Amino acid sequence: MALRNRTRLTAVALVALVVLALAGVSMVRADPNPSLPAIAADELLGSSVVALASPSSISGEVRTRLDLGLPALPSGLGGGATGSVTSILGAQRFKIWHAPGGLRVAHLMDLSEQTLVANRTEAWLWDSNGMTAEHVVYADVAAAARSGGGAAPWFARMAPGTTDAHAADAMKILADPTALARKMLDGLAPYAGVAVDGTARVADRPAYELVLTPRSPLTLIGHVTLAIDAETRLPLRVEVFAKGAAEASVEAGFTSVSFDAIDPSTFTFTPPPGATVTTPDLPSRAGAMPSEHHAVPTTRTFGSGFDARVAIQLDGRLPRETSALLPYGGPLFSVLAVDAGGHTWLLVGFVGLDTLQADAATLA
Repeated sequence: MALRNRTRLTAVALVALVVLALAGVSMVRADPNPSLPAIAADELLGSSVVALASPSSISGEVRTRLDLGLPALPSGLGGGATGSVTSILGAQRFKIWHAPGGLRVAHLMDLSEQTLVANRTEAWLWDSNGMTAEHVVYADVAAAARSGGGAAPWFARMAPGTTDAHAADAMKILADPTALARKMLDGLAPYAGVAVDGTARVADRPAYELVLTPRSPLTLIGHVTLAIDAETRLPLRVEVFAKGAAEASVEAGFTSVSFDAIDPSTFTFTPPPGATVTTPDLPSRAGAMPSEHHAVPTTRTFGSGFDARVAIQLDGRLPRETSALLPYGGPLFSVLAVDAGGHTWLLVGFVGLDTLQADAATLA
């Protein structure tokens, strides 16, 4: 049970960190900023939304940095396919290949590499630290689901077109600023004032800077800046600023980028000799647990847009090392655990602790 709670807290933290902002080290900005034709904010926003919805290929290197003033996390907090929460903090480097027919993400660390490869039929998760690979064939997952075998593993929903899955989005957004920007524009733009604030050069390409300023007085987010490629209208960098901050707390952006077609072989994977390959346990109907055991946890939602927050009912108390970190109030989001109605609830949102405490008072 403690492990499930740790994993659930990790997932909530990842969603909180990822859905609004994955970070990046300061990207190369060439001076002077490029001179581009004037454009209205609504036109720039609309053209970017259209570009993001159109089939396209993009590849390159992405540098990220996440600096939220988090307390030191216990080494056991984390786990899961994306590793511990601490693995996404600070400066990180990724390579991304994304096309209508597949996705490849490589997380480049000092002494190891974790790579996700997905195409229309299968997904692989490779970890060089331990020489292990997890493999899922989508047809097997679909058959297990039809026979009542329960939910598919997170990476089994990485096939092109399955971007509605939270876990799939999390892995993509870790490395792909266009995926992060899509989340921003789809979910947050209607709740913000929009303006064009000059130009920038990102990955040696001229770009417009589109600024989203939240209308909500409750959110801790001051503004979000998207660098929109002047030619393709695809976002190349995302920056998220806390209220009153001069420097972005989170940023993700390309340092090199290409829009050329990608060789389909990029989206295939063969484990190296000596690798340990595992496949998830996909129970059949005969061995499946009752469907209620696979039900999603009870949740309550509050607010919308930039001040949206969620309360998740846990299936037990948080482990001591996790509860010691809470309540947490950071520059961009807060996390609170409370006991209410005979259950432990975890609340998270891009608001202050006072707002979460008011929400907690309504739980039963």
